[in-house]
Amino acid sequence: MEEGKAIRRAKGGAARGKMPKRHRIPGWPMAAAAAILFGFLYYVRVVLLPFVIAAALGFILSPGIDRLQAQLRPVPRWVVAVGVYVVLLAVFGALGYWAVPVVAGDVADLTSHAPDLIDRVIHGALPGGQLTFLGQTYQVDALTQGALGALRGFLTGGAGLALASGGIAAVFGLFLTLVLLAYFLVSGRRLARGILWLVPPEYRDEVRRLGVTLAPILRRYFIGLIAIVAYASIVSWIVFGFFHVPHGPLLAITIGLLELIPVLGPVVSIVLICLAAAGQTSILLMASLAALAPLLRLSIDQLIGPYVLGRAAYLHPVAVIFAFFSGAVFLGVLGLILAVPVAATLKIVLQHYYEEQIEPEDEA
Repeated sequence: MEEGKAIRRAKGGAARGKMPKRHRIPGWPMAAAAAILFGFLYYVRVVLLPFVIAAALGFILSPGIDRLQAQLRPVPRWVVAVGVYVVLLAVFGALGYWAVPVVAGDVADLTSHAPDLIDRVIHGALPGGQLTFLGQTYQVDALTQGALGALRGFLTGGAGLALASGGIAAVFGLFLTLVLLAYFLVSGRRLARGILWLVPPEYRDEVRRLGVTLAPILRRYFIGLIAIVAYASIVSWIVFGFFHVPHGPLLAITIGLLELIPVLGPVVSIVLICLAAAGQTSILLMASLAALAPLLRLSIDQLIGPYVLGRAAYLHPVAVIFAFFSGAVFLGVLGLILAVPVAATLKIVLQHYYEEQIEPEDEA
């Protein structure tokens, strides 16, 4: 048996020795391959979101699984990964069992009372009963009827069917994400090695070194983003519950999810909080809710954000805005999520490349 293996290894080495040597792959084929890859990702962008979410969760949980497996030796890693996956399913199931009925009830109630809500918002914004704009005077009641008519036309003009289709797609995407998460937890390392194998051998060491630098930064970014979303949702939920704000759970979750959108998301959150404050009958409650917006923003920007995200992946706000809109145009919702980490990765890659010594040109 051992002699047979030795003979096969010797034959393999001899065969490899007879193989012709290839030239080092220059930079332009790599750039062309990257361009083709980006074009392919753009073409299949609709189906990428579950894969990215599952890969991100597997990427975040992988070090914890490794540490747990090291403590439970000789238990195989896949057994530990399956155990972590079962715990995650239980946590997600408990959260869904608790939050879904509450949010669904808020959505149903908000839908049934949408006309009254629109009327109250317009009357609150225009207490005089009319609006004068460019020499034209508009009555509040006419504006309300126009807004309701536009909403009905929007829902009956195909948008309602699109929303229903989007809901079905979201449910399917959720189940697909859970299935993919199992694969990423159990065999994430094998998938990473497969991706690294696609890189030409002469570039693998450099890519591996970059990966060692990037991995903790990106992992901290994703963990920090989840922490910020949870923090914003929980704080808003508590405050809205204390003040008995209508549709508080739905509003709190929306404010938390808006933290995924750089720059514009926090602005929309402030607008939603101010609208919730405008709907209060008590001046004290209105002032208290209005104070929530700047306090929440300051706590995230000055305390939670710098602590959990760190400064390694810091980008100038102008770069964040450009990356945000570019990602939205290129990949839609997925681009919104990946815009900042991709821009930070590009920044770190360029720093790594520019810090290397330039090889002297060969003298003629």
